[in-house]
Amino acid sequence: MVVVLSVFIPRSGLNIEIIERNEVMGTMQTVSVKILNNDFGSLNNVEVQFDDQGQVQPIGDMGPFSSVMITPPDPDNLDFDRIIVTANDGEVEVIKSR
Repeated sequence: MVVVLSVFIPRSGLNIEIIERNEVMGTMQTVSVKILNNDFGSLNNVEVQFDDQGQVQPIGDMGPFSSVMITPPDPDNLDFDRIIVTANDGEVEVIKSR
């Protein structure tokens, strides 16, 4: 008898998920960003930036298979086009367009 166990990991490495919610008939909008480290290694000096000219927000270090939720620094301005996440002093960079 042979048993095969498969585990699905959606992309190894650093991933970004954008979560948008409109509540009360569109009068209130919230945006959250989930940053995932789907790798066996740790990420150091993780930073997030909303658009090219946005404020850089330091996250710190992320261990293997960890995640962090973050919101844009200005909740009144949710019209950003890109999210840029860097780690390991710029060696790792992921850009997610909206």
